[in-house]
Amino acid sequence: MTAVVARLAGTEDLPSLVALVNGVYRGPAAAARAWTTEAQIIDGQRCDLEMLQALQQSPAGFFLLLEELETGRICAACHLQDCSEAVAETGMLSVALDRQGKGLGSQLLSRAEAEARARWRSRVMRLWVIDCRAELLAFYARRGYRATDIYRSFPQDPRYGVPRLTGLQLMALEKNLPESDG
Repeated sequence: MTAVVARLAGTEDLPSLVALVNGVYRGPAAAARAWTTEAQIIDGQRCDLEMLQALQQSPAGFFLLLEELETGRICAACHLQDCSEAVAETGMLSVALDRQGKGLGSQLLSRAEAEARARWRSRVMRLWVIDCRAELLAFYARRGYRATDIYRSFPQDPRYGVPRLTGLQLMALEKNLPESDG
């Protein structure tokens, strides 16, 4: 197993992030073998460079990466956003297809939670999952996230993909974060 290091993304990392996120959620390889794929329910891309640039430029958010020490390859990433009122959100949690099932998703999520506590004193981490994605709901439940009664309709912007099913909704999952040590 190749060792990884966590770091914040720079502008130069964004094209690699676009490829990672789209490959994990919607790419043809993901459709064939990854449990993270949305290809059965959504066509098209998951994100584009313009979207990630806008997120990266926001003063209240950043991308957190896990990078292989030997190769410098980004093998996992997520976005973090301060939502104020002690709530942070994470999204686009992506682990390279060849690194899935090795604990990197859990490692990245734990690191994201620690970053939110340390940077923003967040007491709650929120994320949004398509409500019909039972395997993702189970993954997050095993990590302490609970379903809420908060829903959003799936975006009608084709830059986020085109649903194959009608009525797709995003459900908020939340986890209470422990007090930081400092």
